[in-house]
Amino acid sequence: MNLNAQIIEEDGKPKFAVLPIGEYEALLSELSDFESLEDLSDYLTAVKIKAETKTWHSLEEVKAQLGID
Repeated sequence: MNLNAQIIEEDGKPKFAVLPIGEYEALLSELSDFESLEDLSDYLTAVKIKAETKTWHSLEEVKAQLGID
């Protein structure tokens, strides 16, 4: 999602972001799936790791490597 935000500065530093109402509503809709910002952060971390991971192992392989029955 690309946000077309207008950034308002105070003392030369970003202070507020103004979004078109449609983008704001779409953002709220996307965020409503998460109960907290921590949940969103965990999800984004998992997505990043999944994209970076080249090799996958089955549960059985991991159990065997760890010596778990």
